[in-house]
Amino acid sequence: MDCLDEPLHLQILSSLATSLAKSQPEETKANGDATPNGDVKADDGRLDVITRGLPEVQSVSNGTLRSSDDNETEDEDWTEFEINHAISYAHYVVALPLGSPQLKAALRRVKDLLSGLLAQGRQSGTNSSPSSSTSQTSELNLSGTHHQARLCEQLIKALLWISWTDEASNKIAAEVLNHLFEDIGELLTTGGSITFPLVLLNSAHLVLSRCSIPALVDGSLATVLDSLLKIASPSNLVKVLHQNSHHSSFRHAPSRFSFIAPHPLTPAGVVTIVSEIANILLAGSLLPSKDPERRPFMTPSNIHWTSTGIPEEPDMHHSVLSVQIESLISQSISLPVEKRLFGQNNTSAIGDEWDKAALKWWNEASAPMHDGSDTGHGDSGRRESLFSLGEAVVDEEIEMSVTVLHLLNLLNLHREEPSSTHLSRLTMLLSENSTASDCRVFETAFICTSMIVRNHPALGTNMTLHIRRLLMTPLPAFESGMNCAAGDVPPAVKSASRCLAICIEMSPNDDLISSTLYSLLNLLQHGGSALGSSVAQSLRSQPAPLRDGETIGTLSTLSNGKKTEEQKMLVALTAVEVVSCLSLDLGRDDIIHLSISLLLQRLRGVDLMIESAIVTNLVPLALAASDADVVEVYRAFSQISRSAHPEDPRMTSNAVLAAQTRLARGMVKRLRCAEGYLVDLLSLFADKGTQTQMIAMSGINFETRDKEKQALLKRESEDRVSDMKAWMGALFIPLSTLLSHESFNPAKGASAELVSLFRNFWFLCVAFGLSGPAGEKKLSEYEWKALGDIAVKTPALVQEDAVDFVDSDLEYNSILRKDFAASIANKNRATLQEYLASQKSGYEIRTMSAPQTTLLIAICDLEQMRAAAFQPSIMLEYFSNESLNSSFLAPPLVTIGQKVSSTFLKQLSRQVVIHRSPPIVAQETCRVLVACTHRFRKTREVARTFAKQILETFSALLCDRQVVFTLLEILTLMRRSCEMQFTDEYSPIHEFKSDKMALTLSLTDDYMARNEITTQLFELASNWLSLAISRAPLEVQSTLQSYLNESRDVLLIDSVEMGAGLALHYCKAISTLDRQEAIMPKIGSWPADSSNLVASQFAAKNYFNGELSGARHILEQGLSNLQQGSPVESSKAELHAFKTQMADAVRKVRNKEHFSIPDLRRLLLRASSVLTSSSTVDQDVIHYLVELPMAAFTPLAIAAGVDAWTWLLREKPEAEVALLGEISASWLETIRTEKGLFSTSMNYADPFAVPVEYSPTDKQIINLELAKAKRMLRPHLLLIQVLSSQFQAIKYREPGIMIALTRLMMRSLGAAHKMSTHPLAREVRFSLLLFGFQILASSRMEALLELRLRDRLYAAAYAWFSVRPQWSFGSDRIQVGAEIKLLQDFARAIAEDHVRGDHSTSSMSDRSPALLIRGSTTLHEYSVQHRDRIKILQLLVENEISRLAVWYNPGGETSRGMLATGALEKGVTNDEWTRLISKAWTLSPSMAVHMGERFKQFTVQNEIGRLVRSNPKAVVDVPEALHYLLGEKLSQSNSGALKWLPVWAAVPPVTALAYFQPRFGNHPLILQYAMRVLEQYPVELTFFFVPQVVQGLRTDRSGYVERFIFETSKISQLFCHQIIWNMKANMYKDDNATEPDSMKPMLDRMIDMIVADLSGKAKAFYDTEFTFFDAVTSISGKLRPFIKASKPEKKAKIDEEMAKIKLEVGVYLPSNPDGVVIDLDRKAGRPLQSHAKAPFMATFKVQKERLDIEPDSSNDLSDEKALVKRKFDTWISAIFKVGDDCRQDMLALQVIAMFKNVFTRIGLVLYLFPYRVTATAPGCGVIDVVPNATSRDEMGRAKINDLLAYFIDKYGGVNTVTFQKARLNFIQSMAAYSVSCYILQIKDRHNGNIMIDGEGHIVHVDFGFLFDIGPGGIKFEPNSFKLNHEMVALMGGRESQGYKMFTELTIKAFLAIRPHADQLCDACHLMLGTGLPSFKGEGTIKRLRDRFALHLNEKQAAEFMMGVIRNAHENVRSNVYDGFQKLQNGIPY
Repeated sequence: MDCLDEPLHLQILSSLATSLAKSQPEETKANGDATPNGDVKADDGRLDVITRGLPEVQSVSNGTLRSSDDNETEDEDWTEFEINHAISYAHYVVALPLGSPQLKAALRRVKDLLSGLLAQGRQSGTNSSPSSSTSQTSELNLSGTHHQARLCEQLIKALLWISWTDEASNKIAAEVLNHLFEDIGELLTTGGSITFPLVLLNSAHLVLSRCSIPALVDGSLATVLDSLLKIASPSNLVKVLHQNSHHSSFRHAPSRFSFIAPHPLTPAGVVTIVSEIANILLAGSLLPSKDPERRPFMTPSNIHWTSTGIPEEPDMHHSVLSVQIESLISQSISLPVEKRLFGQNNTSAIGDEWDKAALKWWNEASAPMHDGSDTGHGDSGRRESLFSLGEAVVDEEIEMSVTVLHLLNLLNLHREEPSSTHLSRLTMLLSENSTASDCRVFETAFICTSMIVRNHPALGTNMTLHIRRLLMTPLPAFESGMNCAAGDVPPAVKSASRCLAICIEMSPNDDLISSTLYSLLNLLQHGGSALGSSVAQSLRSQPAPLRDGETIGTLSTLSNGKKTEEQKMLVALTAVEVVSCLSLDLGRDDIIHLSISLLLQRLRGVDLMIESAIVTNLVPLALAASDADVVEVYRAFSQISRSAHPEDPRMTSNAVLAAQTRLARGMVKRLRCAEGYLVDLLSLFADKGTQTQMIAMSGINFETRDKEKQALLKRESEDRVSDMKAWMGALFIPLSTLLSHESFNPAKGASAELVSLFRNFWFLCVAFGLSGPAGEKKLSEYEWKALGDIAVKTPALVQEDAVDFVDSDLEYNSILRKDFAASIANKNRATLQEYLASQKSGYEIRTMSAPQTTLLIAICDLEQMRAAAFQPSIMLEYFSNESLNSSFLAPPLVTIGQKVSSTFLKQLSRQVVIHRSPPIVAQETCRVLVACTHRFRKTREVARTFAKQILETFSALLCDRQVVFTLLEILTLMRRSCEMQFTDEYSPIHEFKSDKMALTLSLTDDYMARNEITTQLFELASNWLSLAISRAPLEVQSTLQSYLNESRDVLLIDSVEMGAGLALHYCKAISTLDRQEAIMPKIGSWPADSSNLVASQFAAKNYFNGELSGARHILEQGLSNLQQGSPVESSKAELHAFKTQMADAVRKVRNKEHFSIPDLRRLLLRASSVLTSSSTVDQDVIHYLVELPMAAFTPLAIAAGVDAWTWLLREKPEAEVALLGEISASWLETIRTEKGLFSTSMNYADPFAVPVEYSPTDKQIINLELAKAKRMLRPHLLLIQVLSSQFQAIKYREPGIMIALTRLMMRSLGAAHKMSTHPLAREVRFSLLLFGFQILASSRMEALLELRLRDRLYAAAYAWFSVRPQWSFGSDRIQVGAEIKLLQDFARAIAEDHVRGDHSTSSMSDRSPALLIRGSTTLHEYSVQHRDRIKILQLLVENEISRLAVWYNPGGETSRGMLATGALEKGVTNDEWTRLISKAWTLSPSMAVHMGERFKQFTVQNEIGRLVRSNPKAVVDVPEALHYLLGEKLSQSNSGALKWLPVWAAVPPVTALAYFQPRFGNHPLILQYAMRVLEQYPVELTFFFVPQVVQGLRTDRSGYVERFIFETSKISQLFCHQIIWNMKANMYKDDNATEPDSMKPMLDRMIDMIVADLSGKAKAFYDTEFTFFDAVTSISGKLRPFIKASKPEKKAKIDEEMAKIKLEVGVYLPSNPDGVVIDLDRKAGRPLQSHAKAPFMATFKVQKERLDIEPDSSNDLSDEKALVKRKFDTWISAIFKVGDDCRQDMLALQVIAMFKNVFTRIGLVLYLFPYRVTATAPGCGVIDVVPNATSRDEMGRAKINDLLAYFIDKYGGVNTVTFQKARLNFIQSMAAYSVSCYILQIKDRHNGNIMIDGEGHIVHVDFGFLFDIGPGGIKFEPNSFKLNHEMVALMGGRESQGYKMFTELTIKAFLAIRPHADQLCDACHLMLGTGLPSFKGEGTIKRLRDRFALHLNEKQAAEFMMGVIRNAHENVRSNVYDGFQKLQNGIPY
């Protein structure tokens, strides 16, 4: 390296030193042994590179810097390269960590080098002579060079760094530092050159100023201070002065002799440096030590020098002394007095010496201040001063004065109490008689006072008063310059405020702060006079003499006690600044608020300059204040701006503008207030624009005949407008400043108000020519740039959801005055015509209004500026507004879009040419690509065109990672969105989020549009990638590979992605750069590609192999020999480690501890890697490899296991048997533990055997059930896929595995009774059965085993058909299609099944293996019977396929396929049916029973009934079989079979209640059975059927129902209350309680008996509840006298009565027994319209519990989601009726709630809201109000023409997400209510009884007419349901996707409830005895049953319901009935 030049040599060495220090090996760090030279021993010798180049030095003794033979030999001069090595070594020491033992070891070498450096100086000093100029020149050449200075600095840094290691090192370092100062003093004293010691002194000062030193202890401080003081002895100072004056030509040595290092050249400079070093040491000893910051030690000092040789540091705020002073100001000294300098006897003398010296320096430096005369003889006081000799430079003495004042102050802080002299000195300096010659001294005096008061609080109050008086004095140091717009507060004012804050803080007087603020601000009244122009000039701007004896400003004016106007102004301005700074220094929110309030009050009536000062100083206060204060401040600014006029250009306007800009800049930390401030600024701009329009029109509208006057007025108006435009342009600055904050983006999610303000802003810019080409010419450069910044953050001027924007918002926009708009209309048209020169739209432009042209110009100007800033994508948002797209503004908008895209492309071309394409271009391209998927077709079309222009012009963008990833992720998400059409077709999702990047697509719900988008984008992406690869193949393919490499952790589940597929396709394309391969012809018709390359790069398993291989290398060989290969085989230690980790993982999973899927997958793959690398197959690892995912048993866990298992099987075939054995064992374990398929937790349950609730449909519950079912069943399905696949691979070669699989199958089939009967279990069960048939067909097995396996297969298949037929769960059409395909495969398998029996192993050769099969004796007999088994199973499977085909294609569309056939069933004769049913009974009686629901033939029904009656014991566990035993009514012939009823399985409660009816003969066994069933169900379930339970009393001759009611009332208080209310409601048949019901005596007795049995808390609860409810319902009775009164009178009466209600704890509303009333709105009562009755509505606050779904952790192995109960409060309104029978509504809503339960149980998303209605007494009831709903009648009264218009107005245009979600809700609810209306024949469906809730659901109310009655006694309305034109139009029209969805959902709803027709009819049948008007005897129930069309099969039922829908569609009877209601009752339609 010696050949390198010196600077590069030093740089390389320093970098090497840093690297060596950071890369020390651990063993070296731990070993502190050092060589004799102080080097740490290092085995690699790397430090020798530095140490061998060090200069040779003599070793010094401890604590000194001189060697023992220093006087005997002379060292050679050090070369620059040796110095570089020494500097680098010191750099190495500093780079070591503090804990390194090498630091101590390096101390000796550092001392030796420092000693050698001093020796160099002594040698040069000895060899030089000061007698001649020649010698002087040589002196400069020999010592004090830059290299020596730098070496000295670095060595001192190393010394200080070492001193931080421990106390001993600190002590040694202090000694070395002391000897350094001693040697410097000696070099100065002994004669010779003083340059070298001054250079060393300066170097020490620089280091100590930047690098912290630990506090000196044990007298070290005094010793070092003593040595330091000797440096500044008078003799040395004289010597410095003598040399400086003798060699005046060398005064500027640092500049003239560049090889000489900077150093002080004057006595003042020396004193300043010495004092600063002393200050650092003194301050450091008072403060607690803190860990040093490394950066200053590592950073070279960058020092600037003045002409006097005094260092000027550029950033003094970060110097050590400034930090120490700040600490002393902020905190009190904790160091005990006895440890301070004056607290010890042996050190106090040193302190005294320093005190004397400092006082002397102070007096000499500031003699004029102490002379006391003002006669011009100031020089006499300085005549004997060293500092006055030679050329006097004031700055030098001021710096010394500041430093010495700090020194005096620090010395006093070392005393127990400050000296009175020092306090007097500070007080004198801070007085009106102060003669301080510079504001810096003044500032220092405040700082010193702050430190003194902080440590002596007793001085606080007096000093506060003293400083307060001082601040009322017009001292020049406080002058801020009366141009306050700059906003800079003088340092002296800041220091004064800080000092005042500390004094107040230390003072015990709490009122001192407020009195101080008021005292200061009272001075502002004196500044209120109008001052002349003389005040406008700042005092600071006037020349201030700085010669000796002169002071700044004149004080003579104070002698007579009067102040001039300038001085009054100065005092007032100072007061404002101090108040602001003081409040900020105190940092108290209340003080800041008070100061802001006081300053805002003073804004009125003060002088302009003071007003400007207030405005300026309010900004920092506002930024530190509360949000409310910020608002007050910026509103005050705007108010001042609004009051300014162009003809009165006040200084305040500029100040306000500057303040607004500063406030905007400071909003970076107050962004929550930024939007409000933005609104205020935009409003201000709009107000100014309005004012400008008025001014502009004032000259035009003024009518006069005097033309000269008219012209004069016009000119004046134009001038004023010009001034206003300039002001508006200036307002761009604060606006752009506010918007420039990176994290503030108001355009994102902007409110309508904000968009309107921005739109007004740009309208005004267009109107006044401030934007576009005209604005660029008119505005200044700064204003134009500011407008560009505003444009970037401006939202689109038209929002997507702005309905009727063109005709409403635009035309009626008030920002443009009509007269002004008319005046600029022609100009705008001309401008627009110029913009749209390429478009033939002249006619349209000529007919456009001024607002329309202004809008188009504004959009063009705005988007052009945005495009110039590379942000053109916002332009696309204008095409997402339906109003704009459908107006004649659309074509011009397209042209503007083309213009914007052209601007963007041109701007980008300019940047591309110079290779500076900005990063935002890629982001904008991504936004354009996302816009290609927009919901609006117009937006998609424009975005596609724009995207093609960008990517085909700049194809290199497809090398950009973000662009490629976005394009591919869009394709992936689009395909996923299209899949929703099949996986959840009735609940389209609008938002799709990428899990790879921050990308969200908001899509339309139109699946046809989605498919179109996907197809187009796929084609475009293919073209773009082809184009890009043709130009940059390697880069594009590399990016595509990155996409694939970063793909998700794909498992067997959801592994199809379009983006990845496209990426892979183009990844393997042959590069065009490979020209040889590119021209290779096709060989074998195969298009060549690079598949092998891609495959090798994406072998994920190799990654894990390599990972483990590297780990083995490290474990076995460490970090050495990295060039060698890795171990190939797994070690025993590795295998053991994996066993331990996997065992621990299994434990965590079983204990449900957190263990994520990625962790599990990594562990499994690594375990597979271990096994593939092992020479043997470790059984334990294989066991854990299977047990771990099986223990978790979730779909993702099993998928991860499958991934690992398949890898192991391919890589290590010998592990096959062991692995499959473990899988089989684990499968069998799931049977034992009842997991997955073998779990009964989600088995089929009757929808009425679970609680039925009065609540709206909740899709979350359906989604939860779906997720739980998939989680439970998917693992076994994955395992079947693995086993089936493996079976196909080994069936020809592994008999052992075949035996294991057969055993697994036998055990699994034997557990068929445990298999889940959930609808989604169909796929898993039949997949298992199909696998079993494959084993049976492919295996040659012993005949008996074959027969038994076959029997179990058929038995397991029959088990599925032994429960009620089920539809598929959810709306996943793909799931249904897959099940149909599976069943078809299964049907083929059973069709091909035949008995072989060709291989028998038996010792009894004369016996057939079939003999051991029950029912058979020979194989032939078995085969004959088997044919019937096959036929039965084929019929059942065919029926299942037919049912699923109808569910898959309910509308019978031929395009969907999979139409139901049922060919086999049609060919079965009646006799054959009888034989087959009988055979089915022998195989499985439960299957035979349930065949009756599948096959509607009379023969089938008759045979099943016969079999049940003949052998009831066989089906006692089948509830559905009871129907065949009892029939519709009891037959005496069946009496013998009733003995089995006591043990018969329970039917649903409603069915049990039906058995109390007379048609069952009150048979004791039937009654006992019904009673048992009711009692075994929980009260929560029977609670729902309270009305039916009460009706059961009618025929309760044996008292069973009575006993049930009585006993249940004891169990549940809520049941007790509800049953009492219902019994009361059924006592009379009429509303007015005049016609008693036959049950009344019994009901009275029951009520009395129940109430009498109540006691204790139950009785108290009863009394409280009924008292509360009676008080509420009694209001209706009290309203009856007011029936004829006005509504206000009725409301007053309701409020009066509501105020009397006493609310007790625990009461509830009868209609809401699941909630507790905690409050009621006593003023919300409302009378309802009624001619003869007095219903009213009241509102209550109810606390309820709801089931919330806990969010799942996608990677966690715990349960994905769970329902948790949470309490919540809600306000519920209820209607209280008296005189109206509510029982009919109760029945209708009860049946609707039962419908809802049916839909929910099969996952069908149909919305119903069975709100609660409770009848509480004859003609009385409580009705819940549907929340947040509006009736169609109310819409009509509000002049809403149709539902579509209402939805658009409420939710936005038809393409918005909110509209489409609302429309979907409407469709789903419409389908559900349509079926409900049809089945129940709900009539009176006029618009007053149809509600639309806030989410778009339709909700039917008022069920007074149903079944067999209609309004007026006739059924005029159609027998179907109401489906009028507006409903169809809202769905999208008859040919739309929405109407098709409605049709399918309606059919599915009908199909879903048909199987439960019996229970639904029973619920109604039980109510026949009530005599409700709707019932017309048994015929009503028969007609109800007929509407279910139970005689039809599923396909026929679907076709039947389609006919009902066609009948309902726009049925004329519905329209006529609506017209009748309008005429009769005024209900609009």
